[in-house]
Amino acid sequence: MKTVVVVYVISWLILFVVYLVSLFEDRKSKKADKALKDFLNKNKSRRDKILDKLLYVILVVFAPLVVFVVPYVVVKHVKSKKEARIREEEKRKSEQEYERHKTECSENYSKWANSKNNSCGKDYIRLAQSLMDLVRQQKYNEFLNLLDKASLPFTMTLGVKECIRQGAGDRSRLCVKRSDDAFTLNIYGYLEFENTAMGAWQAFLIDRLWHSLPLWWHDNYNKRDYIYSKEDIYKITHFVDRHFDALVLEKYDLTPEIYGENGRYYISCCYWTDFGGLKREYVEIKLLDGKLDKSFLFDQKVIHRYDCGIMF
Repeated sequence: MKTVVVVYVISWLILFVVYLVSLFEDRKSKKADKALKDFLNKNKSRRDKILDKLLYVILVVFAPLVVFVVPYVVVKHVKSKKEARIREEEKRKSEQEYERHKTECSENYSKWANSKNNSCGKDYIRLAQSLMDLVRQQKYNEFLNLLDKASLPFTMTLGVKECIRQGAGDRSRLCVKRSDDAFTLNIYGYLEFENTAMGAWQAFLIDRLWHSLPLWWHDNYNKRDYIYSKEDIYKITHFVDRHFDALVLEKYDLTPEIYGENGRYYISCCYWTDFGGLKREYVEIKLLDGKLDKSFLFDQKVIHRYDCGIMF
């Protein structure tokens, strides 16, 4: 209430000052025709005189609107346009940086791929397949027993917070559990990885693992079956049996690739989705001070198109 009173008082004072200035200027001017003014006032109708008085009343009552609100609206509009321009500029710079990073990763990957020094051997493939076996058996607490290049502080374990099976959709998430059963979803704040090709591979597997964990309703669009060798194409699970012949996938090169060194690694790996078919994704894994600093998808290619026709 006090604020309203203050606004009105200030508004009236401003209008009063404006009135005094105009009155002073009017007396100062010699151009005003007093006789004409008197004639006009004398011949005004009662209705016109009431309207004149009503105009003064409206001006006094709505003084804050005239003095403060209108300028506020104008200033806010100008400010909003400026903020919109800034957001647009930031978006443009972000898109440029994204495209620049994609190009840089693609060029680095091509250089490494041309060297034909793929680090992904049979031990890498066996480890990834064993991890998928643990997922299918829901032995989530054994993940880190298998992933020997990933570690957590002594009192912590890697687990899974399963999806809530209600509503329009939800997905399971990896979590870090403490000894008192408290947990956090910020797993990369605690997980550490060895700065080697195997460490990067295990970081990649953990980063992509949520696609293979339980999903609910619309989140099933994100379901993937990662493929590390030809034998994995026969482990693909479909939402509906469309009598898909997995033999057609055997003609493709399904071998994962790992290139890089000194904390920057480039990984390509195949996966199957009922909403797109067989794809190969290309990911930059950046390790910094033992942590997963960045997982960046810089390319993705469709190898064999397929769509199950389901809409959740």
